[in-house]
Amino acid sequence: MKITIIGAGKVGTEIAHRLSEEGHDIIVIDRDESKLAKINETLDVLTVKGNGSNSQLLKDLGVCDSDLLVAVTDSDEINMISCMTAKRVGIAKAIARIRDPDYVRDLIISKEDLGIDLVINPDYAASQEIARLLTLKLAVHTEHFANGRVQMADLAVEETNTHFVNKRIQDIELPRSCLIVGISRRGEMIIPGGRDCIKPNDILYVLGNTESINKVCAKLKRRRQKIQSVMILGGGRAGFYLAEKLCRTGIKVKIIEQNLDRCHELADRLSDALIIRGDGTDVDLLKREGIQETDGFVAVTGFDEENLLMALLAKQLGAKRVIAKVSRPSYAPLVERLGVDAAISPRLITISEIMRFIRGGRLLSMVLLLNEKAEVIEVIVQPGSRIAGRPLRASGLPKGVIVGAISREDQIIIPKGDEVVQAGDRLVVFALGHVVHTVEALCSQGER
Repeated sequence: MKITIIGAGKVGTEIAHRLSEEGHDIIVIDRDESKLAKINETLDVLTVKGNGSNSQLLKDLGVCDSDLLVAVTDSDEINMISCMTAKRVGIAKAIARIRDPDYVRDLIISKEDLGIDLVINPDYAASQEIARLLTLKLAVHTEHFANGRVQMADLAVEETNTHFVNKRIQDIELPRSCLIVGISRRGEMIIPGGRDCIKPNDILYVLGNTESINKVCAKLKRRRQKIQSVMILGGGRAGFYLAEKLCRTGIKVKIIEQNLDRCHELADRLSDALIIRGDGTDVDLLKREGIQETDGFVAVTGFDEENLLMALLAKQLGAKRVIAKVSRPSYAPLVERLGVDAAISPRLITISEIMRFIRGGRLLSMVLLLNEKAEVIEVIVQPGSRIAGRPLRASGLPKGVIVGAISREDQIIIPKGDEVVQAGDRLVVFALGHVVHTVEALCSQGER
């Protein structure tokens, strides 16, 4: 597939990297020559300096024979115009990253007229995920697969937990419909075997049906009371979307924002939220506003370091659940060590949505873990594929891949090596590195 990417920022670069590894023909267009130079150092792609919304540029480059255009510049307007231009020069599919709330609401009606097949709004998607985490009955980060019948939970193992610490996986009593598919240890990801030992402060990625996950979480005493109040640090787009969502569910919301004009704007648009102008890093201010009695604290400023620091501080001051917005995957080990309950990356959410769209209908879902060293996908096994009709141990799955669950009709199967995969099965796969395309190829029709 030939794919043109407009914008060589972090998202554009990561998408180019992943698609290039899968053998796609990639063109990257950006105005910043230094960004293109960095891409050329590591990737075998065509880079062009220029305005990606310029129709003449697209025609001159021969981009018009691309199968897909992905517009992920920092400008919503350029992204929209690029998609419109792409359709005019003959590109069949177009994806745009659009973050302004007003544009997004308008696009619900008009995106087809503008030639946009998929609209990505990272801040909105991040706010929806944060709201979901805040309202979960279990105080763990969970992802859902197989129409909600399969869950993956990441569980922090405390030193005092005798159910797990210093025990080999084969000696741990787990529900039958449950499997430890990954261990994150000091920022490194491990696909475990039965003889691997659980250490204090490990993060366990446990996959199973909903009932089994609930039982495992009960052993870790990870249940909590209903969230009734949330304090949000940062009144940007993510903070606005989150407050809007929480207010609709009856949760009391406070937003702390320094910019006076932004405070007035938020007050006009969020009648049910309390908007406080102030420095959210001021401990005295947090205490005056009742941080010690707050059920949830969410830091969504534009600075990763500030978000992590203030989430940790809020936890120490008494907030029951803290979540930070983090963009840099290199900070993932800090999230685990500092004791922040969850970290959300709008960038990873964006990449996941775009990659799932590109890979088509067989890839039902895709989750990139925060440290980007592992990903979880849900994929349908096609008739005539290489993996169909074979036991897992003889399926040709690459190293660093584990099939954590199989959804077959009304059954959820936690498979062993002798489980025979059938056409139509939905596999939930935990994989290290960028090997999703290999797994997908094994499940695709005609791969025997």
